[in-house]
Amino acid sequence: MSNRRTALALLALILAAPALAQNPAMTPRPLAEWPGVELVPGVAFQGDGAVRVEPSGESGLPLVSFWRPVLHDEASRYPVAGRMDCRIAASEGPFEEAAFDPAARHRAVARQRRDEGFIDSDTRAASRGQIKTFDVIGRRDSPRSYYVLSYVMARDGARLIDIRRNCTFIFGSAASRPDVLPLVNRYTHLSFAFAEQDT
Repeated sequence: MSNRRTALALLALILAAPALAQNPAMTPRPLAEWPGVELVPGVAFQGDGAVRVEPSGESGLPLVSFWRPVLHDEASRYPVAGRMDCRIAASEGPFEEAAFDPAARHRAVARQRRDEGFIDSDTRAASRGQIKTFDVIGRRDSPRSYYVLSYVMARDGARLIDIRRNCTFIFGSAASRPDVLPLVNRYTHLSFAFAEQDT
């Protein structure tokens, strides 16, 4: 009887082993295989998932939507499935030094966003050459979701490119404080033909 219990325990460990490893289905494909779209001349968005171009507005520039399934805490034995939805838009205009400040762009709308139920919990700023990024990470209680709002600004000579990437994550109640910024960086990509850096 003890041999049978040992064999069952061993079988349970073998069956559980793949769940302990990272799920290969959630590993991004090579960047060259990702679908993408040009936002403005010289700037492209790519995503490892479904990328769709929506009808352009008055600016004539495309509004891009992106979605894919994601797992929260993939290294866990019990990962939690969820969904990642993003909307990406860009505008361009003449470069002005005073306007080249993504953190100031967020401060201008932060109070209105709070009134709408967005609760910012963290921010990350980065500057690489002529590209500045400001990520705002937070949550919303109704409906329950997490978000990363990214302000990406790039200077191309006399041109200022202003990009918004707004990603929302919906998980079940089993997900607790998911770390969502790495998922944005893992499954979406911005390429700049006029700059050495990508993001």
